[in-house]
Amino acid sequence: MGEWYEKSYRRNLVDMHIEDWDKAFLSKFDPEEYFRDLQLAHVASPMIYIQSHVGYCYWPTKTGKMHRAFEGREDAMKKLFDLCHGAGMDVIAYYSLIYNNWAYQEHPEWRMVSVSGGGSRDNDSRYGLCCPNNEGYRDFVRSQIDDFSRYFDFEGIFFDMTFWPMVCYCDSCKARWAKEVGGDIPNVVDWSDKRWLEFQKKRQEWLGEFAFAINDRMKLRKPKCSVEHQYSTAMQFWRFGVNDNIARASDYVGGDLYGGLAEQSFACKLYYNSSLTQPFEYMTSRCHPNLKEHTTSKSQELLSLDVMTTIFHHGACVMIDAIDPIGTMDRRVYERLGTAYADATAYEPWLKGDLVQDVGIYYNLNGKMDPDGNGIVVGSPESEDTFHPHQIAALGAAKALREHHIPFGVVPNWRPELFGKFSVLVLPDVSFMSDAEIAAVRDYVKAGGRLYLSGRSAPRLVEEFFGGRISGLTKETTTYIGPTELGEPLMPGFTRDYPMALAFQQTILEGAKEAEVLATMTLPFTVPQLGHTPGALLSGSPSLDREEYLKTRRFASIHSDPPGKATTHPSILRAKIGKGIVIWASAPFEGAGRPPHEAAFASIIASLGDGFSFSSDAPDVVELVMFAEPDKSRRYLGILNLQDRFSPLPLQGFQVEVKTERKPHEILSIPDRKALPFSYADGYAKFAIERLATNYTMVEVVS
Repeated sequence: MGEWYEKSYRRNLVDMHIEDWDKAFLSKFDPEEYFRDLQLAHVASPMIYIQSHVGYCYWPTKTGKMHRAFEGREDAMKKLFDLCHGAGMDVIAYYSLIYNNWAYQEHPEWRMVSVSGGGSRDNDSRYGLCCPNNEGYRDFVRSQIDDFSRYFDFEGIFFDMTFWPMVCYCDSCKARWAKEVGGDIPNVVDWSDKRWLEFQKKRQEWLGEFAFAINDRMKLRKPKCSVEHQYSTAMQFWRFGVNDNIARASDYVGGDLYGGLAEQSFACKLYYNSSLTQPFEYMTSRCHPNLKEHTTSKSQELLSLDVMTTIFHHGACVMIDAIDPIGTMDRRVYERLGTAYADATAYEPWLKGDLVQDVGIYYNLNGKMDPDGNGIVVGSPESEDTFHPHQIAALGAAKALREHHIPFGVVPNWRPELFGKFSVLVLPDVSFMSDAEIAAVRDYVKAGGRLYLSGRSAPRLVEEFFGGRISGLTKETTTYIGPTELGEPLMPGFTRDYPMALAFQQTILEGAKEAEVLATMTLPFTVPQLGHTPGALLSGSPSLDREEYLKTRRFASIHSDPPGKATTHPSILRAKIGKGIVIWASAPFEGAGRPPHEAAFASIIASLGDGFSFSSDAPDVVELVMFAEPDKSRRYLGILNLQDRFSPLPLQGFQVEVKTERKPHEILSIPDRKALPFSYADGYAKFAIERLATNYTMVEVVS
């Protein structure tokens, strides 16, 4: 029969982070009304709160404090669990780790502590944070697991907030660091400092060990219970301390994100390749743009697109609502969700096969920082800067591939065994790759893989593949990439005289050998100013002395820094390595956020491929996602209108081509199974989408 989650795609969560200082709070919570809303929405597996960030429990706990709204009706939440089970639903319990205001208040010794010695609520924060290194807090969580496991019956549990919300300097963290490493915990962010790097590694290690310790207790009490930890922080910066640690601790991965459909598309692909079992889970809000807007609901069209974007990636969708403080819910939300989930139900029989990923975007979970952001004191406003160049480049690469209808996936750094799925591997401005990761990329190329790498990615490999030496970055922060005669066909719209403009530095590679030069570096007439005052310039990166600063006051054109100095430094190189091909770019122009740059990137990636699994002349707002049976006898192509707006404009009149080894027997629309006319030539089946009226459709190609 398999695990419950292997067949569950329609899920729901109702946030219940409610205080109890007002007797009205949760006073109108009605398990029967809640259950009827779930039925109205066609939810297969509800995720239900048994506790929240506030810390109060929704059962008659022996280990903590029950929310006072449940006094006299202690079994109200248990009744909701029983109603759901009676209707054949799988129930996932929700429990908040680390974020627990009650525990924070009752046990000050459990608190996370800032570098200055304060707790998380000292500056009017709403969130009380407990340290996962504190043994007292760990024992408390274990006792809570024992307690609620005896009281509730459930198929799975979601442990929320398994990450470091702050850099902790509590006594428990200090003692563990002193024992395992020695000395004091560093308090300055410096990615060139070995002790700081070791501290970040330890934070990741400690968090993973905590997650597995919680799992052990949960599995002891309920061996068949699935366990999932919050994994949204996989896409967030270094401070959260999340890499593969949480993915490995979860039976399947998932997390809640609110950045819109483009972010959702990227996250679904990352989660697909990160989850050790399928389906992965993607959570987002029914509110627009996020849960802060409690009464601003998404339109039916946008809500349905949220659902179907996850479903077409073969993921389980969790649509998040938030309960009203008094305990009521808006029935209209569940009517809309019911419409979306009814549509999703019709597609579930075709959620089969493996994701077609011709191109793999490498995502380094250990490189989520600004490598140049050094010398910053922990806890200072500067340390809250979430600037993350690798993610900018990765998201830019995904946008370019998606909008140019090139099949791609996102592969986390800890899964090199997946490299063989990709005909092209993209390393977008990846810093801090390990020796093992570099070796895996080298092996991939020498065995015949095609590689694109940019910016800071694997400098040792760049020097090895192309010869020469990387000597640093340009002083200029406005630079240009000028195509050579060989490279001009790959960079439409750009020429040597009118090169591609970049608002960032380029890597200087000197003495490259045995490579084709596709583009060279062009610099402006002067070094553009890095700031408006000498102090800003002198503290910036790269640093300038006062004489250089005075020179930067000169300019060629008052509003811009046009190209002025053509150099022989390579900006884009191509070389054959072993059985493979490598293209290197001196700057991650894929992340520039400019359509012409994205078109050039897509063109370069296409030059590395050997005919992709599908293509289309659809507008750039259309995403194609395809899954194929292992024997490729059937392919399931999802088509999504990813206009992130309340009323997406209908699309019509575009062509799609799917690569097949032989002429298909038929091409069918799903779910109505109507035959579509098609032609077949040169290994591609070609058919038309006359109108994308519902913002999504699916097609089955039967070979």
